[in-house]
Amino acid sequence: MKFRLLIFIFIFSISKIFATAQAPDKIIIDNKEYDLLNNPLENYFAKNPELDPIYGGKIKMFEKYKTEIIPIPFSTGNYRGYIATFKIENQILKLIDIEIQNIESEKREYISVFKELFGDKNVTLNYSGILVIPTGDFLESANFGYSYLFTEYRLITINNDKVLKSKELSKDEYLKFKFKQFTEYKKTNQYKAEVKEYYENWKSD
Repeated sequence: MKFRLLIFIFIFSISKIFATAQAPDKIIIDNKEYDLLNNPLENYFAKNPELDPIYGGKIKMFEKYKTEIIPIPFSTGNYRGYIATFKIENQILKLIDIEIQNIESEKREYISVFKELFGDKNVTLNYSGILVIPTGDFLESANFGYSYLFTEYRLITINNDKVLKSKELSKDEYLKFKFKQFTEYKKTNQYKAEVKEYYENWKSD
């Protein structure tokens, strides 16, 4: 029983990571663009659903589909439906672009919808968290979520869009950091609730 429970906890702990590899958001630091292995806009759109580029209703391209299913061939490689580009400028995290697929084009290329969503105003994200940015050479990928492995990383701690600190980590240091994060996460009520939900879904299946 303990062995089965251990397997279950392990499977749950990686279930959010073990999804199809995702197209990353981008971030520009000192005029150089990097991939970003987390998505700062997810909480922003949860709090401001009217600004969601796909479902918020502000993009003219989608107006005729208000009563129909939007014909976007969402790739399992981009469940978000968008790619955001951020920039750190004067120690502040800024959103400078957001792109979605052009459903009016056969090629379905990504096009910018930033101005349609926000006009010319500066967007205040109120983001707090740790940005994970690979800076070294690519080593391997499990082809799941953001489970890419690189030789080096930069972690940038953000509080309400302000940079608090930046730290460079080797691959081994980064893996230790991730394990420590998960150890702390297991202590939270959110983890307990999600384990319970996962277990109930598992029983139903």
